[in-house]
Amino acid sequence: MNFRCTTAALALIGSLLLATTGQAQTTADVRQALAKVLPHFPASAQIIKTPYAGLYEVDIGDRVFYTDAKGSFLFAGEILETKSGTNVTKERVEQLQKVSWKDLPLKDAFNVVYGNGKRQVAVFEDPYCPYCHQLDKTLESMSNMTVHVFLFPVIRQDSPAKARDIWCSADKAKVWQAWMNDQKAPPKAAASCATPLEANLALGQRLGIQSTPTMFLENGQRISGAVDAAEINRRMAMK
Repeated sequence: MNFRCTTAALALIGSLLLATTGQAQTTADVRQALAKVLPHFPASAQIIKTPYAGLYEVDIGDRVFYTDAKGSFLFAGEILETKSGTNVTKERVEQLQKVSWKDLPLKDAFNVVYGNGKRQVAVFEDPYCPYCHQLDKTLESMSNMTVHVFLFPVIRQDSPAKARDIWCSADKAKVWQAWMNDQKAPPKAAASCATPLEANLALGQRLGIQSTPTMFLENGQRISGAVDAAEINRRMAMK
């Protein structure tokens, strides 16, 4: 996977920025100040003037940092709005991590349907991921779900082979559930069977997926890890 953005972000966290001459008045001034003292400051970074504490928000991929008007210091951490208790940083990160549901290549996933399958989620999972098993159980308990499973073999050396066997099965969903629930091995894939595994890995890189399970909702929300049903329902209700 490409960790260029992550590396740049870590460099930013560890950098105490030198003061620049003059008071920055615009986001362009802040960008210029940061670029002067950080040679690898990404041109793609988004800088936004916040309505609080005179800070500027610096968005790098799906990571959020803050700087002062001079670009003299960079802050890494969460900002809470004390009156409402809102975690401003968390909400912003959730927004940055959103994807367009219509752009997900669902043809490269197989479906596990619970109930009438009315609600939809897409989940990137590894056959050897214990937290994926936990999330699958949660989704099953929520009922009326269509789970688009993107096989994302990254955990173990034999993950790709297991994922290939599952994909090449006649009934992918049934074989997947048998493996995840009972460790019943899938039949060996035919040598001629083509899979989307490489495409899924490339897609995961573009989306910045670094762990399994990673789930996407129809409203574009991203959820990492085996969260509970209450959190999934909360995120489903968001715009």
